[in-house]
Amino acid sequence: MDQPVSIKELRKEIEDIDEQLIDLIATRMDIADELARAKKRSGQSYWNEDVEKEIVSRYHELCKEVSLSTAEAEQIAHTFLSISKERQKEIYDAKK
Repeated sequence: MDQPVSIKELRKEIEDIDEQLIDLIATRMDIADELARAKKRSGQSYWNEDVEKEIVSRYHELCKEVSLSTAEAEQIAHTFLSISKERQKEIYDAKK
C-alpha cells in the first residue's frame, strides 16, 4: 500500500516550484525590459493596448489547456502585465 504524501513533502514541492517560477518570471521581466529599450530606440510607445489584449487572450488559452479558470487566467495575466508595464514606463522615463 502506498504511503500518503506528507504535508511537509507537499509544501517542499510547492517551495521548489515557487523557486522555478520566480526564476522564469525574472527572465520574462528581463526580456520585457529589453523589449522596452528596443521600443524606446525605435520611437514606439512603451505600451500597446492591442498587444495587452492579445496577451490576455493567450493566457486564457494556456490556462484552459491546464484546467485553470478564466478568472485565474485574467489574474495571472494582469499581474504580469502590471509589473511589466511599470518596469517599461520606468525605462521610458529614464534619461538615457
